[in-house]
Amino acid sequence: MFSKPDLRVKFSVIILGFTSIITQIVLIREFFSVFNGNELVTGIFLANWMLLTGAGAYFGKTLKKYFLNFENFSLSHFVIGSLPIITAVGIYYVRALILPPGAMANLIQVFLVSVIILAPFCLVSGLLFTIFANLLSLILKSNVISKVYAFEAIGSLAGGIIFNFLLIFILKTFFSLILLFLINCCAAIIQYYFSGKKLLIYLSTALCLFLTYVMISGNIEKKSVQLQFPNQELVHIEDTPFGKIVVTKSHDQLNFYENGNFLYSNNNVIQNEENVHYAMSQHPHPQKVLLISGGASGILEEILKYNIQSVDYIDQNKELVEIAELYTENIIRNKKIQYIYEDARLYLKQNPEKKYDVVLINLPDPTSVQINRYFTFDFFEELKNHLNEFAVLSMSLSTISNYMGEQSKKINSSIYSTLKLFFQNVTIIPGGKNYFIASNGHISTAIAGLIENRKIQNEYVNYYYLEDSLIARESKLIENAVSENISINNDFKPVVYYFQLQYWLSYFKLNYIVFFSVLAAFAFFIILRLNSINFGLLVTGFSASALELVLIIAFQVIYGYTYQMIGIIITFFMCGLWLGSAVLVQKLMITKKTYSIMQYLFGLFSLLIVLSLIYLKSHAGNTVFVISVFISMVSVLGLMTGSQYSISSKLRVASVSNIAASTYAADLLGSAIGIILFAVVFIPFLGIIKSTLFIAIINFLTGLFILIKSR
Repeated sequence: MFSKPDLRVKFSVIILGFTSIITQIVLIREFFSVFNGNELVTGIFLANWMLLTGAGAYFGKTLKKYFLNFENFSLSHFVIGSLPIITAVGIYYVRALILPPGAMANLIQVFLVSVIILAPFCLVSGLLFTIFANLLSLILKSNVISKVYAFEAIGSLAGGIIFNFLLIFILKTFFSLILLFLINCCAAIIQYYFSGKKLLIYLSTALCLFLTYVMISGNIEKKSVQLQFPNQELVHIEDTPFGKIVVTKSHDQLNFYENGNFLYSNNNVIQNEENVHYAMSQHPHPQKVLLISGGASGILEEILKYNIQSVDYIDQNKELVEIAELYTENIIRNKKIQYIYEDARLYLKQNPEKKYDVVLINLPDPTSVQINRYFTFDFFEELKNHLNEFAVLSMSLSTISNYMGEQSKKINSSIYSTLKLFFQNVTIIPGGKNYFIASNGHISTAIAGLIENRKIQNEYVNYYYLEDSLIARESKLIENAVSENISINNDFKPVVYYFQLQYWLSYFKLNYIVFFSVLAAFAFFIILRLNSINFGLLVTGFSASALELVLIIAFQVIYGYTYQMIGIIITFFMCGLWLGSAVLVQKLMITKKTYSIMQYLFGLFSLLIVLSLIYLKSHAGNTVFVISVFISMVSVLGLMTGSQYSISSKLRVASVSNIAASTYAADLLGSAIGIILFAVVFIPFLGIIKSTLFIAIINFLTGLFILIKSR
């Protein structure tokens, strides 16, 4: 079957799509983990992926003459198969090279590192798309760019399904990449076989087996991850549906990390006592307690010092609790403790009868939309229905001492103002963190006195270490610094997350305006050189990537996780992409009028997404229905994108290599602009709803522009 030249090209295109999608999903997870990822880091990664792939496609038109024989095809499979492993290792090595252990990377460093490590794979994969499109068109003596696009989507769809529903559960990250290398080696050997190169087959097979043995026996994953934690013993590494868990040991202390973020140590008595007793001591008779996250650090033992009836401990990541139980004694199996492995907000929605006297939210700072959803108006409104009279709520932010900078004031003020809408009394008690204690009952800063009256035996939170008068003074200073006249934090308008981004950027004291101005000028220069067809395709790429990001973040807001779901969303987008480029386009008239109508449909679809998200958010309890709608929306988005690309490739009049290079580059440039703008500016500043409405307006205007130009 593969003896036919066109089938051999199609086979290579499918393998390219298969390799690209798995590589993208794996590398984004690794990058997210190494660089303490949030939506901004993810956006930078994806934007550079699109830019570099588009650049590779554009340069492909000048290198097409070197790939008119299938021997070079075979070599390309070896290259594209080995680069993902080199890139994954490179993420850890480059970070260790430019940053000292424990240091945060600034925005420019994240951008440059992602460019450096992604450039080899992305440039080669983009280059191969143009080359494959040109060669297949020469063989079939027709413009078949849309078919190449469709075959690549088929490969991406297959790769996404296999990874998300199989490999993610049975193989570690680097083993998945090694398997990907073996698949590409087999593809190269098949191409050599039909070229009649027996010697190359034997050499390729031997080299493939040797390199696989070296990679497996060398345990490259452990050695790479170890670079993140020098001077610490690497105890455990595990990929879970919610993130990469790493456990390290320094002296007698175990340290737990999730996606590169420090969670807790097993011997941090001071923080455990503060996390519990500042709030628990406020309630006269706490009976029912809700603990959201952090129970594996030793907090549960502190809660049981009170004469309570029950503790509902909710942690979405069951594997994290099981790992903690394996290495520490912090997981207590007590009849009073109920372990719940679910999203806390979803659990509360599905169990309206649950009522609590004390709620302890033990989460990191809201540096991502995922964490921000526990600091919002929407969450406090839901939580209020689960609180008994005079119930006490506790949550915390990292300490900012008695003096707060402008961004710290905004962060604390927004959370303070949002809490005040639901609780009569809100007090900020300083400690290892700044603890927000909220209740409709009385709140006291005399923590040592409260503990003494309870006769609770603590090592730190007691009269010997705490001075109530000092706590009262520092608490007053912090409360005087915050203001209630500031934006309220919402799920779909995460202003605290936006303030956190500003705080992060201000920490490095770099002039980001100049940096982004240069990038904007470069993008604007390219856009001005586009014809109306490619401009429409750029807007299509912009809209598709931005809406895909909107759906990913919206899902995260509703259900609290995307580490696994992001791969599923990308997979179904590829499914739609294939259907649009291979099936739907066959039913459409290839005219500029059709092209402009598709832009209008993008605008209408954006409005539909707005209405759908508002509805789905209030029906999160119906999980199967909500996930089905999300998958349907992503698939339709891919369907429209695929069909629009195919129409554009048929409307252009030029050489096949020029059409393939320019259309693919325009599509990916638009995608990069959409991702970076929505991750950095639109969603944090405008919120999800207004940002999506902006996409609708842009597409309506673009549709009108194309229609006018066509006349």
